[in-house]
Amino acid sequence: MMRRYFILTFLFAACLPLMATAGAKTTTIATGNPSGLYYPFGGGLSKIWSRESDDINMKAEVTAASVVNVIQVMKGESEAGISQGDVLRDAIAGKGIFPEPIAVRALFALYPNVVHCITRESSGLASIQDLRGKRVSVGAPGSGVAITSLNILGALGITPDDFEPQYLSYTETAEALKTGTIDAGFMVGGLGLAALMELALTEKINLIPVTGQDMDTLSQAYPAYTRYTIPADTYNGITQPLETVSLWNFLVVAENMDDERAYRMTRLAFENMDEMLSVTKAARHATIDNALTFGEGILHPAALRYLREQYAQREGD
Repeated sequence: MMRRYFILTFLFAACLPLMATAGAKTTTIATGNPSGLYYPFGGGLSKIWSRESDDINMKAEVTAASVVNVIQVMKGESEAGISQGDVLRDAIAGKGIFPEPIAVRALFALYPNVVHCITRESSGLASIQDLRGKRVSVGAPGSGVAITSLNILGALGITPDDFEPQYLSYTETAEALKTGTIDAGFMVGGLGLAALMELALTEKINLIPVTGQDMDTLSQAYPAYTRYTIPADTYNGITQPLETVSLWNFLVVAENMDDERAYRMTRLAFENMDEMLSVTKAARHATIDNALTFGEGILHPAALRYLREQYAQREGD
């Protein structure tokens, strides 16, 4: 009888963590297409939070990305989401496609998105202005890619009336470039974007740069957009460095998220960022400094408190 008591006690104690996780409401982190970086990044974070917190049981959800993600977080359909900075700032301010301010905030910055404007090598297209009159994929409907590409084109004086916009996902854009049903297409994502890497292995492509006065004009219109140089040989056949545009991605939560929970999620993410590096190399950009620099004015108060504490502790050492 005593032996049975100890066995039952041991089994009960061993099952406690599982019972706690099972008892937590399952929530989601809204990410993006599996061929991009949002999905693996969100999956890695949800795994860490679910493992380290008894009251969090989260999984990654495939979505149309930034715009959808911000809306799902606002509506409480997802506990967290990933969004480009231009979409997030517009949502908070009630600008662009958002007619009213949306009550969301960022916990921290993740990594910079890089704007890739892709065309076939044989197209002869060499500048953004060459896209006039062409068939151009601007990204999937409701995606951050669509907002960013149309912002870039618009700032440079090119409206949807000046070309034939196609609203295609990464995969659809790559396929359309292969078959020649579009002349160019935008992909906005982390450096080494899988869909583009695969396309460059089978097709001869070019990347259209954004440089000089075009970049100055764009930065003046949208301060969130900054210069970025894609290193040579990042993509097969692109043998020279290429100047383009970048913008940061953020981890988004509801503005009214409980302070303790927001602080804990931020802390656990940074305490386990080495684990995230095994998921994606882009995690190297998720630092205290980058969160404070690029998240100015949009951070959740509890996340900001944690980030400032860590910064002060580091500077004091």
